[in-house]
Amino acid sequence: MLKAAYNRLGRPPLRRVAAVGGLIAAAAGVAVAYLADARTTAALALLLNLAVLGALAAVWNQTRRTSAEVRQSDERTEVTYRRILAAIEVERLAAERRHAARIVPGQGGEGER
Repeated sequence: MLKAAYNRLGRPPLRRVAAVGGLIAAAAGVAVAYLADARTTAALALLLNLAVLGALAAVWNQTRRTSAEVRQSDERTEVTYRRILAAIEVERLAAERRHAARIVPGQGGEGER
C-alpha cells in the first residue's frame, strides 16, 4: 500500500518522503502527548527513537556501500591509467628501436653518403 502511494506520487526523492514522514510523526507525537496518558506517550517516544536508529543505520549502510563503490571505481581508474602509461612506454621503446635500426653504421642510414 505504501509502495503504491509512493509510485502514485511520482516517486519523490527519499529525503522528501523522510522529511514529510518525520513531520507527520512529530504531529502524531504531539497529539498523543496531549490526548493520551504517560505510558502511551513513552511507548510512542520509544518507537520513534527506534525508527530514528533504524534510519541512521540505513544511512550508515548506504554511505559504506557508496564508499566501497567509489574505492572500486578509483582502483579501476588507476589500472586503466597504468595500462595507458604502459602502452605509451611500449610505443616509445618501439619508436626508439625503429629509429636505431635506420641509423645503424654501415647500413647506409641517415648521415652517411
